[in-house]
Amino acid sequence: MIAPELLDRLALLQDPWQHHAPTLELPWASPPVGHAAVVGRAPAGERPGLPLHGVHEWVLHGPIDAPPQHAFLSLVAAACGRMAHAPPPSDGPDAEWCVAWIGAAVIPSPVVMRRHGLDLARQVTVPGARTPAERLWTFEEAARSGRCIAVIVDGSSWSAAMARRAQLASSWQAGRMPVLALAWRPQRDALQRSACTTRWAVQPMADPAAHHARPAWSIQAVRDRRGVAGHGPALHGSLHEPSGCGHAQPWSIAS
Repeated sequence: MIAPELLDRLALLQDPWQHHAPTLELPWASPPVGHAAVVGRAPAGERPGLPLHGVHEWVLHGPIDAPPQHAFLSLVAAACGRMAHAPPPSDGPDAEWCVAWIGAAVIPSPVVMRRHGLDLARQVTVPGARTPAERLWTFEEAARSGRCIAVIVDGSSWSAAMARRAQLASSWQAGRMPVLALAWRPQRDALQRSACTTRWAVQPMADPAAHHARPAWSIQAVRDRRGVAGHGPALHGSLHEPSGCGHAQPWSIAS
């Protein structure tokens, strides 16, 4: 029987675009939260950013099994900031781009979207995608549309085959707009094997150095198909809630 780790490496070798995908600088790494994202390809042997290739899974470890909305919103805001520096789409500079939120569980309120500086006119929400199959079909359509710069999906109860389909749909290809694909997986899915590019563990934390006990998230990569998990500060850090949310618990924000 072939070891699971070897199967992952073989799948990586079969993915010719993996090492050519643009990267998005992580909000919990340098530069500080709120700064513009950096676009480009990391030097050989270094992958400090989040590749705009495939799906990045997120599992919350904490008292409430809910999507880590602040982490999602921070990454989406960085992806939107990236558009100011990216070349226009192949179909012209006036082409409309958007962000797709698929599944009621991952859709933040308009107030929270505005708090993170997102343009509400570019946010497309699909709360009616209720079953795993419906959410997967909607995700595939959005990821392949060439119009979505980010797709956030409720990936709960996805099988390994469904996760692989999502990974293929969101894989980066030359000539197509790179897409930031984020999937929330509940704690019951934490041991589910998948072909997704990365998996992240997120849990609320108390930061005694923060004024007024400002809520924060602890974020750590627990699996990375690029083979760099556990290396470098970008794969382990903390992300603070906005200053106006200082008296709230981190898992209650964005609901």
